[in-house]
Amino acid sequence: MADFSSGEAVSNEVAESSQKLKSERMEKAARLVAEDYLPDQKIADQCGISLAGLKKWKKEAKFAARVKFFVAAYSQRALLHGLARQERRISVLNDLHNRLLRVVDARSEDEELQNVPGGTTGLVTKMLKGIGKGDDFQIVEVYEVDTGILKEIRAIHEQVADELGQRRKKVELTGRDGGPVQVADARSKLLAEFAS
Repeated sequence: MADFSSGEAVSNEVAESSQKLKSERMEKAARLVAEDYLPDQKIADQCGISLAGLKKWKKEAKFAARVKFFVAAYSQRALLHGLARQERRISVLNDLHNRLLRVVDARSEDEELQNVPGGTTGLVTKMLKGIGKGDDFQIVEVYEVDTGILKEIRAIHEQVADELGQRRKKVELTGRDGGPVQVADARSKLLAEFAS
């Protein structure tokens, strides 16, 4: 875990309002409370203190300020890195898109699918299904278009377009009392205004 006690990636105001705690145990407890992953009993165990001791620390102003400091540091860091950054999200989406297309390409070269209608597109998949009962039960091969992969590819395209502001949102206009817009009425009013 990164050390944020120096004020790295934290505004000066938060850094100045927080001071390092008097013991390493308190410091560790403040970090763990700020991370908010563990229940209080586990935090106390990891710090070698009792649950009552941790509860007492949590009521102290200096401890609360240090927790607040770490929360601010972690929050700011999260906003500056990883999926919080648009270019990173788009990069991940691009990677997923390319991997899905590789699956489609690999399927298009599958010898078993070459003689199946649509098999060379890579969009057809083979499934085994059981039909019948008892002595009549048999397993048959069924070939279907892989609509799941198509939906995922389309969803990635839509998400990237949204991220880049390339999609237009459709807006429905309504008239009086939520009803349809009366175009004829609007036209008549405009013509009447120009005539006068």
